[in-house]
Formats: sequence, structure tokens, C-alpha cells
Amino acid sequence: MKTVYLFFAASRYWQDTAMLNETYKELCMDIAENSCCRLVVDGDTQNLPEGDCLVAVPMSGAVQKNILEAASHYESTILYGAYIRGNASPEACNEMLRCNAAPTLMDVWAVLHRTKQRTFLCLNKEELRKRVHIVEAYFKIRGATVLKIGQTEPWVISNADDASIYEERFGIKIRCISQEELALLYREATRKQAEPYYVHFKTSSTGCREPDDDDLWNASRMAWAIVTVMKRYEADAAALACFNLLKEGTNSCLGVSYVNDCTDMIVSCEGDVDSAVTMLLMKQLTSMKLWMANPGLQPDDTVNFSHCTSPICCMGKKLPCILRNHHESGIGVSLQVDIPTGIPVTACRISDNASKITVNSGTSIPGEYENACRTQMHVRFEDMKHYIMTALGCHQVFAFEDISEDVKELAGLFGLEVL
Repeated sequence: MKTVYLFFAASRYWQDTAMLNETYKELCMDIAENSCCRLVVDGDTQNLPEGDCLVAVPMSGAVQKNILEAASHYESTILYGAYIRGNASPEACNEMLRCNAAPTLMDVWAVLHRTKQRTFLCLNKEELRKRVHIVEAYFKIRGATVLKIGQTEPWVISNADDASIYEERFGIKIRCISQEELALLYREATRKQAEPYYVHFKTSSTGCREPDDDDLWNASRMAWAIVTVMKRYEADAAALACFNLLKEGTNSCLGVSYVNDCTDMIVSCEGDVDSAVTMLLMKQLTSMKLWMANPGLQPDDTVNFSHCTSPICCMGKKLPCILRNHHESGIGVSLQVDIPTGIPVTACRISDNASKITVNSGTSIPGEYENACRTQMHVRFEDMKHYIMTALGCHQVFAFEDISEDVKELAGLFGLEVL
């Protein structure tokens, strides 16, 4: 995704060319940094830089048609009010005001926001930074490859039956491969190939309860196989049908944890494509790691979320964890990560034929450890009734910070109904 910054001025207002160039350089350095910038004077919109998103900055009057013409070449347009006090030096703001940049901004906005999709207005630098980030996230998701490894587990009943529904909504490509391809990689994996994963989990954990050393080596071989098959297909995400893999004598929990923790890719469990696409969307908006988990309702209007695949570095640093076996099967190796309390969290899920998304904010709280999947986190939602009444499925995807408003804005770009 490429963002292009164009600054529009008319010489009838900016008769001092040196001052115009100085003001342009100031604005360019302040908001665009190393991005592609150009000063457009008197409608010179020939040979515009190629890109996906245009940030248009009116610096004077008499440039409205030039901005509209430029905007027609880009899929998304952000109008920025550089003249507003605080967005530039007092001298620059005063000069742009004198040159009629203020009415130009609103004139163009009035036309673009009713005639062109994905047009936005930003009134300060923080809004601009955030908006560019969200639009960039939109373009990163489009064109992404989601690998579906095996068939979705039969108890995951909320996924769309037709993969093309996801492709049409998000512009992603879902590629299906057999589970046997992954299993074959696992069977052929050597200790040398598995060693980096073995060392990672051995040194990152503070203890081991049920598994032995052979269990850890086998789980590390599976982790290598998952990473390898995703790289083979240049996948950005994967929905892994993990339970059939148990017949190999190990599980995939460590591999899922590693991918979500230590790579730029993401994996959802149980072949849950809804969760994989949700993770793909949320990953663009958070610096934290993502975790998919099952809900366990509590008697005090809270929820205990649990799963065996938590990243160790959920919040940017290693958390205490011990190695356990897989909760449902009793084999292999899973992670019991100690997630701190008092952490803001955002829980989301895309579903209903990829037409809706739930967005719920909450906080991690103390709670009783239950006989459930190994990593557990009790959550008090800001609106428990909203969580219950808008649920789109079992699995929830968590970010360990409040990104709720960003998720809603990005969801809107894809036409998702936010519940």
C-alpha cells in the first residue's frame, strides 16, 4: 500500500514562490516524513505519483477542481486541514488562511464525501496519523492469502459455507490444502529443523507439568511444519483444523502460539475461518499479540476465556508460563500462560457470512482457575449484556489493548455491520 501526499496551491494567492516552497517543505516534513510528496501549483495534475491513498492538503483557494481530479486517481482520499491552528507554525497557518485554504477544504469535502467512497476529513495531526494507519490496514488485508488447512471442525458452526464470501468481502484469497500435506511435513521433520522451536519453548517456560522431553520435541517438529507450510504458500494467515492432527501423536498448540507470537503471520484453531479473518483484521491495528479463546460464563456476569495456544509475549514481553499437555486429548504440549490482571482487552469476531463484526471492550480480572483449556483469562466486559446479545460464535479474538474504535472504523471500510 502506498500513500501519496499532494499539496495544492494557486499562484494567484501564493505570489511569493519562496514562501510557498518553505511552507510546503514544513508541512511535508511534519506530516509525511519519508512518504511520497508533491506540490501541485495551478492544477498541474499530470503524471501524478502512483498509489492507493491520497492525502490532499489544500493550501489556498482556486484548487477545488484540481483536488477532485487528483482524487479520481486514488482508491481512498484523506483531506487534511493543515491551516488549522496547531497543525503548522503560526506563520504557515496564517498564510494558508489568508490564501483561502479554509473554504476550499470544506468545499472539496462537501463533494467528495457524498460522491466517493473511502473519503475522510482529518482536522489535526493525530487524526491524520490514525486515519492513514487504518486505510493502510485496509489495503494490507486486501490481497492477503488465508490458508485453510483441512476441513473446519464440525462443531465450529458459524463459518460461511462458501469461501468466496470472504474473498468478495475482504479481497483476500482463501487457499485450501489437505491436512495430510502438513502431517507429511511433520513426519519428515528432523530434530535440527525443530531445534529453534524446542529451544524457544524450553527457555521461555518456567516449568513443565505433564509432558516429557520427547513430547516437547514432537510438538516442536509440528511447529516447524506449520511455519514451513505457511511460508510455502506465502500465507498471511491460516485456519488450521487441528484436532485430526492428534492422530499423529502430538498437537499443534505450540506451533499456533509460535506463529502468532514470533512471526508476521497468524493462525486460528479448529479450522475457524471467521477467527482467522478476524485476526487478520485486528493484527493490522495492534502492536500486541492476538489470542483466540473459548468463553466460559461465570456467575458474577464475567467470562473466563480459555485456550491452549496463547502467545507467550501477549503484551510485548515474556509472561510466566508452564508447559502442559493438551486439555481435551491429554497428549502433546500446550501453554499455560499467566496473563496479568488489570489489562484492557478488545474482543472481536467476524461472522454471519462475513457480514457482521462484534466489538467488545473489557478488562482482565482475577478469577478462579477452572478445568478448561490451559491458558485462562477472566474478563469483565464494559457491557456484558451487549456481549451476550451480539455473540456471533464461540471463539473470540483478543487484543491486549483497547483498539475498539479503530476496529470499528476498519470494519466500516469493508462494509461490515458493527454490533
